[in-house]
Amino acid sequence: MNDQQVMHAMNIDDAYHVERTLASGMGGVTELVTLDGSGPFVRKRIPSKLARRGVWVMLAECACPRLPHVEATYEMPDEFVVVCDYVPGQNLEELVRSSGRMGEKDARQIVSQLCEAAGALHAHNIVHRDISPRNVIVAADGAHLIDLGIARFRSEDATHDTTQLGTVGFASPEQHGFAQTDARSDVYSIGRVLGYLLTGVMPEVPDAADYERALSDEGVVSPRMRAVIDRACALEPSARFQSAAELADALSGKGEPSSSSAPTSGEKNLGAPPAPVSPVTSPAPRAASGGRGGASLVRVVGGLVVLLALLAGIVLVLQGTGVLEMVLGAGDTAQSSQPAQPDRSTGQGDAAGAGATGGSVTDAPVPVENPLEVVESGWSVDGQGFVHYAFGLRNNGDLQVLYPGVTVTGRDASGGVLFSQEQILSVVPAGQTVYFSSLAGSGSVPETVEVTPIQPEDYNVGPEADTAATFTISGLRAVSNGFGGYNFVGEITTDKAAGADDFGSQVAITVILRDESGAIVYGSTDFASRPDAGQTAAFEVMAMGDLPAYASMEAYALQW
Repeated sequence: MNDQQVMHAMNIDDAYHVERTLASGMGGVTELVTLDGSGPFVRKRIPSKLARRGVWVMLAECACPRLPHVEATYEMPDEFVVVCDYVPGQNLEELVRSSGRMGEKDARQIVSQLCEAAGALHAHNIVHRDISPRNVIVAADGAHLIDLGIARFRSEDATHDTTQLGTVGFASPEQHGFAQTDARSDVYSIGRVLGYLLTGVMPEVPDAADYERALSDEGVVSPRMRAVIDRACALEPSARFQSAAELADALSGKGEPSSSSAPTSGEKNLGAPPAPVSPVTSPAPRAASGGRGGASLVRVVGGLVVLLALLAGIVLVLQGTGVLEMVLGAGDTAQSSQPAQPDRSTGQGDAAGAGATGGSVTDAPVPVENPLEVVESGWSVDGQGFVHYAFGLRNNGDLQVLYPGVTVTGRDASGGVLFSQEQILSVVPAGQTVYFSSLAGSGSVPETVEVTPIQPEDYNVGPEADTAATFTISGLRAVSNGFGGYNFVGEITTDKAAGADDFGSQVAITVILRDESGAIVYGSTDFASRPDAGQTAAFEVMAMGDLPAYASMEAYALQW
């Protein structure tokens, strides 16, 4: 952008008045804004490197009343900004919590409207990828599907998505990295929403078993609705309804669950992509035979054995609360400025700094059979009440752990839970420690934040594959972002390329801030393009919220 374009964008940006911040995370900031007394509007500030501009351009051309209406888009130096109309109402999660589970008639109506919104996206070759109760607003005129932050165009040439994102419990199995998402992925999510509305139970741990029991209870869900949900949520995409319109027809009684795969009129066929052709180099969970989870089948090299897909196990290990942000490969941790101190078991937030508060961190004991250990963690709270936490997760075993995770729980002074979410990573090699950070909370300052390792499933623990890239980070420093805050910049060098190229082309870079005692007080994770082996590239990590007082900083890289 030239100086004139920057000034024009800043003038537009300044014209909006921020009423309040609705959400903030690694994917950007969502604000409620007004413009010269008109509005309110929803403004999404998306980091430039994560923005899918084409999706928003296409959405501006879409006339479906159940999708956000784009009022304006503009480019800031480091952000792509979208302004949409504001839809007053409750999201489905709030509605069910306050009113209880829905009757069949109301649930069918809302889900049929969701199918209308999803079908309009699919007709433009867009997959939403995050249809969940929080992203459905119920207004006076019915349901509205919002938040296209991770929506993407379907590519005929891709075998799987570059990044694996979605709301755990509602994200389709293929969103975990073993096939490309398509219209049927959204159908799966809509089916899970239908199950949630009828049962009032979240289809995720710790409630997953209760959800299945409620779904099987004919006094709660009729056999006909159960059949529709089962068909929509089949693990194998070809066994699902092949379009949102087909699901809507089944709900209305116009159609019954069948094996037809023909797209309904008005929707493009966004069918399943071809199966990956290099199964032995993908970092999917391993069966005892050494096979690989795929979109439908597991192939063992040489074509001697064909096994059923391992997707059921993959779904189980990834069930949890919060937003799934998965990575398909991991590099050795690389640091700059200060050495890591992996022997510490706790960290303490620093109350100093602009708007920052903190408290003690308690890392729960690790079961003997669990090779994962949270070696250190810490947090602080910014002026808007968001908790910025970071942790180091070590694998003490002799085998690598795929899809390791932690549960992050914030408690008040009485021990009551303020928030709880799971953070799933890609892999921790044997004997190594990886670092990651994220946001939590909703305005209430916790007294403690517990970071607890999740017991890995047996099929996710096995011999290491030569697939992890390694990196070195240099020149790490904080610089002003020009808006009263700071970003972290530096350079990353790929020392060793990954053993397979299908992990994606990015690196997650986590910056850790420590106080004078060496305890973690803040973390921020952002993404950069992965340089080729032996090459170096510059990166920038956005500092979300106010920074607490700190004495040192360091950075770690994880292949994305």
